[in-house]
Amino acid sequence: MEQAGRARARQLRDEDELSFREIAAVLEAEGIRPKRGDRWHPEIVRRMLANPTDKPPTLYPRQRTS
Repeated sequence: MEQAGRARARQLRDEDELSFREIAAVLEAEGIRPKRGDRWHPEIVRRMLANPTDKPPTLYPRQRTS
């Protein structure tokens, strides 16, 4: 379900050029649920589309050892 939401959001952004708020509304209307929470928020859509690797962001940056 999560991948379906991500793919649909990318389609709406690329083909229909919708805003993040509009994408969130379409995902809600189509019954696609986010991974966490009960509804889509524009900020979640923005973060999801900003991540080109489709991997969740890490919480902590990798520490380099000298």
